[in-house]
Amino acid sequence: MTIILRNFSHLPQSPQLKVDLKCSKRFAGCGRHSLKRAFTVASPILQRTYPVLPGAGSTQLRIFSGIPGCDYRVSSNLAAGSNFTLTGIDFYASGNVATSNGSFTLSYGIESLTAGCPRLDGGTQLLYEATAHTLFLRSAQTVTKLWYVDELQKSNKSLALARTLANLPASTRIQWREVKTGNTALELQARSHDLHELSTIEYEVLTGEVLLDCQLLRPGGVYALVIGQDSEGFVSRMFEVTEPNSMSMLWLIPQYVVMTLGEVMFSVTGLEFSYSQAPPSMKSLLQAFWLLTVAFGNVIVVVVAELKFFESQASEFFLFAGLMFVDMLIFMWFAFYYISYDEAAALEQNKRRFKGRKNRKCH
Repeated sequence: MTIILRNFSHLPQSPQLKVDLKCSKRFAGCGRHSLKRAFTVASPILQRTYPVLPGAGSTQLRIFSGIPGCDYRVSSNLAAGSNFTLTGIDFYASGNVATSNGSFTLSYGIESLTAGCPRLDGGTQLLYEATAHTLFLRSAQTVTKLWYVDELQKSNKSLALARTLANLPASTRIQWREVKTGNTALELQARSHDLHELSTIEYEVLTGEVLLDCQLLRPGGVYALVIGQDSEGFVSRMFEVTEPNSMSMLWLIPQYVVMTLGEVMFSVTGLEFSYSQAPPSMKSLLQAFWLLTVAFGNVIVVVVAELKFFESQASEFFLFAGLMFVDMLIFMWFAFYYISYDEAAALEQNKRRFKGRKNRKCH
């Protein structure tokens, strides 16, 4: 790199070379600015599609009721919304709850508001930080209060994640069948509450030949299908635990346009600059060093992505935009004080020196 920054002020410079170098510096600077802007614009767009995850110092609580026709009042020691009512098949989410020493001890009571409905006892439950906990109320099985750790993160394959919460006899078979093909995508027992990854198509949910529900799953969504049964038959309701992806694929068009412009203005001019400003014997070496800087940039991306310094990719994009801004300031400083190298003038001067030495030898 010291070769590039040599002082060539003693060499004559052509006006055309000065113009070319000024254009190269300007295009390279614009390229850096375009790449920085692409990362900056993409970050807030991505943030709109992320789920709200419990982080360090907080936890989350969700309660599903799978008992149709029955209303329950739940009281708890939660700071906000400590008392609420679940009406039939219903759902409650607490949002983030502050923890102390890595956990929060939940005390809760459940009171039936509908005559003839099953009685459910309250209790205590330890909620750990950075974890989403869910309680499912189901009177048709031995364990009437099912606690499990919930998964809020979206699928990294642009698929949907679905959980079946059935307040039915434990051995009841439930099928998820594709509407278009009629193929069975998932078959499970009512006692199962596992999270399954499914394609983003329309499904019929059945027990035997009885249709329980019909749902269209969307990319990135995390769903919970709650099924119950009353005197009139089966009752079901689908809840979105995590909102599906709402960002259109068309948002990729401006990102690719801006990044392509940045690459064209930055990469091409950089290669041309490293070639034109290198001495004849070092042109390949200097171009190799230029490409090596690209490799170092890829290493930085890999380190940041794999070590997961941030919970969201949007924060990573803001970091990359900040690094590009710092890089742009350093580039501006070097470009301002750089003295260009004219290869033609250098060759001409070498010829004169060679002739001068030859003439001295002759004399």
